Amino acid sequence: MLSLDGWTLFFTVVNVLVLFVGLKVFLFKPVLNIIRQREEMIHNQLADAAEKEKAAEQLKTDYQEKLKNASQKAEDIIAEAKARADEEKRLAVEKTKEETEQMLEKARAEIRSEQEQAKKEVQADIAVLAMEAARKIMKTGDVHDAAGN
Repeated sequence: MLSLDGWTLFFTVVNVLVLFVGLKVFLFKPVLNIIRQREEMIHNQLADAAEKEKAAEQLKTDYQEKLKNASQKAEDIIAEAKARADEEKRLAVEKTKEETEQMLEKARAEIRSEQEQAKKEVQADIAVLAMEAARKIMKTGDVHDAAGN
């Protein structure tokens, strides 16, 4: 049967202790070191990911701010362009009105000049007709005078 001998028990305990120390030195420590390294690597990757996420969030915020500023600048440029266009339109209308007034004044002056010219021509024609009528009257008067004598 089984007998429990002191030496066997001693060697069994020594074997178990040697096996335990051997496993601890050659198996558990390397495995624990690898697990610790992996945990550290994972921790570093998470920290890097958090930093990159924070940097990406900052870039996103900067981009949104720049986009907002660009939109504001675009609105300002459009407003300025509209104001300039309105001013140019107003100036063009004003210039056109001035040119129209000048043309009207010139046309009025030409009409007055033509009226004066026509008046002078009519007066000259009237004078010529009056002279001719006077000559005819004088001729007919001479004829009547001669017939009456």
